[in-house]
Amino acid sequence: MLRWLLGAALLARAAGFYLPGLAPVSFCEPGNEQVPDCKPTIELFVNRLDSVESVLPYEYTAFDFCSEEKMKRPSENLGQVLFGERIEPSPYKFEFKKPAVCQSVCNRTYDTSKASDKNKLEFLKKGMLLNYQHH
Repeated sequence: MLRWLLGAALLARAAGFYLPGLAPVSFCEPGNEQVPDCKPTIELFVNRLDSVESVLPYEYTAFDFCSEEKMKRPSENLGQVLFGERIEPSPYKFEFKKPAVCQSVCNRTYDTSKASDKNKLEFLKKGMLLNYQHH
């Protein structure tokens, strides 16, 4: 009973929580200098693609998707490194509190007369048929 009361007292005073491996980030509107160390840009990261129809996962870079030109990889925690999960930057960026609808990130064209382009396109089609999805 005493253990339960102590646990309840500690939870009543908790104002937040911490997930191991994730540092808290503050976001603010662009041009807001009132909050120190806040970011106006929300960056999205990608991990891997997997499918319920196939047991083979693929890294984001295996498919011919748009990628970030400067390859600044975020830091990974020990668990991600041990399990082989590699986090990659994505080209998708958003401004905090700024609505964005249907913005083009990049375009890809394939010339099926070239063997390399034809292979990339076939691999992409196969991934779509197997319902590969991002993490």
